[in-house]
Amino acid sequence: MIENYAEKIKHESNGFIRHNGIRIVSVDEERSVLEAEITDNSRNVWGSVHGGFLYTMADTAAGAFARIKYGRRNVTLNGSMNYLRPTTRSRTLTAVGREIKVGGHVGFFEVNITDDTGALVACAQMNMYFLD
Repeated sequence: MIENYAEKIKHESNGFIRHNGIRIVSVDEERSVLEAEITDNSRNVWGSVHGGFLYTMADTAAGAFARIKYGRRNVTLNGSMNYLRPTTRSRTLTAVGREIKVGGHVGFFEVNITDDTGALVACAQMNMYFLD
């Protein structure tokens, strides 16, 4: 178990993710969990959750996991996102980030995003570069 993860999470929650209604729920040795309430501001012109919103959730899930688990500052090196289903009726989303492999300066992470019915909405592969 990561010591004092709740305290560390407070420092990872920046204005951008707060503005978008994304919350870091938990981080442990195995995964990070984020939640977001969907509002009209989260949707695109067709009423589905905007792809950029989903990407932001995936990016944050990977980055927070890497930062809190390893205690190292990081930035996104590369990200690949697969959008699997529209989310026109979803009220909340959950993103779960998991480590694939971490090396000296680069970490590879997988993030799955589900809606409030448990349906898989999107999945991402995120590569994070450790700055220190």
